[in-house]
Amino acid sequence: MINLRKFSLTLAAYSLVLFLFYALFAWLAPDHLVSDAFYFFVPFFFLLGLLSKFILARITEKKEKLFSQVFLAINMGRFLLYIAVILFYSFSRPDDAVAFIITFFFFYFLFTIFEVIHVYRDLHNRKNP
Repeated sequence: MINLRKFSLTLAAYSLVLFLFYALFAWLAPDHLVSDAFYFFVPFFFLLGLLSKFILARITEKKEKLFSQVFLAINMGRFLLYIAVILFYSFSRPDDAVAFIITFFFFYFLFTIFEVIHVYRDLHNRKNP
């Protein structure tokens, strides 16, 4: 069983810490290293992570056998959305594209680590209640 409340609070705390660290970096770093979409990254990944977990929990709470299929479908959809966002922003703001892409992948990597840890914990708790 996926504990949405615990996941939401943990994700919010993790997002806040990442936002504060990135805000410090943006304040100290040269302007060409900081994307103009500074405030977009953490809320974007926070909301998508929360929505993904919510959908996964709702669909699999009654049909646990669908977990793998739903998990893969959600991640494939998110990955396609990520590609679309990167391409759209890069073509609409070419002067900021490099900083945006680097920052986007940095946050993608950090939020993916967080989600993998929680998926592992959920699967481990299912096998050993």
